[in-house]
Formats: sequence, structure tokens, C-alpha cells
Amino acid sequence: MSRSAASRLASGAIAAAALLGAPAARADDATARAGDAAAPPEREAARPELGWDPSWPRFRASEYVATGLFAATAFATLAIPPVEGRWRGVNGFDGAARDALRIRSDRQREMARDASDLLLTLMTNQLAVDALLVAWWGHGRGSVAWEIAMIDIEALALNAAVNGLVAGLTSRERPYRAACVGPEEEQDRDCRGSKRYRSFFSGHSSTAFTAAGLMCSHHAHLPLYGGGAPDALACAASLGAAAAVATLRVVSDQHFATDALTGAAVGTLTGLGLPWLLHYRGGAGASTSARAPREDAVSISFVPAPLGGYLVGRF
Repeated sequence: MSRSAASRLASGAIAAAALLGAPAARADDATARAGDAAAPPEREAARPELGWDPSWPRFRASEYVATGLFAATAFATLAIPPVEGRWRGVNGFDGAARDALRIRSDRQREMARDASDLLLTLMTNQLAVDALLVAWWGHGRGSVAWEIAMIDIEALALNAAVNGLVAGLTSRERPYRAACVGPEEEQDRDCRGSKRYRSFFSGHSSTAFTAAGLMCSHHAHLPLYGGGAPDALACAASLGAAAAVATLRVVSDQHFATDALTGAAVGTLTGLGLPWLLHYRGGAGASTSARAPREDAVSISFVPAPLGGYLVGRF
């Protein structure tokens, strides 16, 4: 979500609060929830608060510039022309892994390839869900949501730039190369253009593990799901999904095993390393209870009233 969109929503909330008489009903969150019998006060007090630790650097101007350069580089690598015959050799490990894992049926290989596309899409969309729906809408922390979203975009852009450069310059031919015979217009779509020569390293694998690393980084430092087991489970599930994506790329004959393993290593390093190096290093983890939110955090809450309710915002 862009800052302008968040600003428009915040302005709308202020206007609604003013029209409904919110100033008279402004109270702290504990008082507003005092009548809710389903949430005991002692349990509510112990629930970790979502907030950006003051010791964590916020997204810098230099990172906005770098993210733009990463994205531009990623798009520019699509223009790198393939070099036929640059890397055609297959080592013993890749050959044995392909023989053992490759699905024999053409139709089933296509299904495995499409499944890897779908799973990767779900993983990257989950990053947006955590930032927009969980942090911003669920916790009412627009500033935290912005930090999470920008870190995600930066890491994914860096991964895409590195993958595009390496894949374009190495020009490793895909495992299915033997099936690419005859006139190009009559070949399968996977054989056409430069895609056939972009096997090393696997972009799907690196992107999936970048997303998994980001999930683990955020959930280890921020109680997005309340802290504890739910956040740990989110990390574990994302790593399992990333491993499934990498495996599907091998069984569908889109990549050699070393392509997928290298992509997994690069993606893990990017997803875990970049957020820690630039933001989370030295701060408190998600286990910290009762973390106080920053004064500049965006907070929007609903206060019930006899004839409806009020939207109360703090900006």
C-alpha cells in the first residue's frame, strides 16, 4: 500500500471521528474494552504489543534508491541475449538427481511446473497479507506495516537482480533441452526465446526462500500473530513451502538439482540476512511482552456506542 493511500484512509478516519463526536468518547484502549467479558484484563495485559523497536533503523532514503536500482537491474537483465553452448555439461550429481526425481509424464511435469508457480504466488502474496491485513488493519500499526512492506520489496528486488544477472550471464541450458527440436515456432513455449538458457540458478527457488526468510525475520522480531507458537509456525510453514517450490522445479524438469540448491542458498541469505543487517540487528525479539508502541505509530480503533460507534485515530 502506498503512503498516499494510507494517508487518505487516516484522513477519512479523522473526519468520521469528528462528525460522530469522537472527542467526547476518546478513551484509552483498556477502558474501551473493559466491558468485554470474553477478554480477561490480565490476559489482555500480557499480550505482546506490535511496535517498531526504537533501536531498529527505519527504512532509509538510501534504501529507497537502492530498491529502485535493484528493480531496474532485474528488468534490464531480461535483455541479456542467451549464448548457446556456453554451459551444456551436466555433472554426475545433477544427472543422477534428474534421473531419480524427474517425472516421466509430460502432462504431469506441466502440472508440477504450474503448481510451483501457484505456490510461489501464494508465498509472495502472504507477505502482503502480513503487512497490510495483519500489521496495518489487524494491529492498527500503519507505520510498522510500511516498514515490513518496504523491507520485503527491497529483498525481493535484490534477489531478482542477482538471479537475472547470474542466469543471463551463465546461460545454462535447461534440463529439457533434448525436447527442443525442430522449428522454434513449433516447439513448446519453454523452448522459445532466452528462457531455455536461464537454468542457473533457479529463480523460483531463490524467490521462494527469500519470501520464507522474510517471513521468519519478521515473525521472529514482531508478534504479528500474537507471538510464540503461531509466529514460529508461520516461519516453519513458509520454509516448508519454499522447499516444495524448489523440489517441484526439479521434478518438473525445469531445473537441475544444483540450480535449485543454489537458489535456495541465495534466497535464504537474502531473506534472512538483509532485514537483520539493515534493520533488526541488536533489537528485541517478538517474545518481548508489553512492548510500547512508538508515539508516531498509526493507530485506528473502533469505540462502540449506543447508536453505533466511533472511529478513533492516533497519528
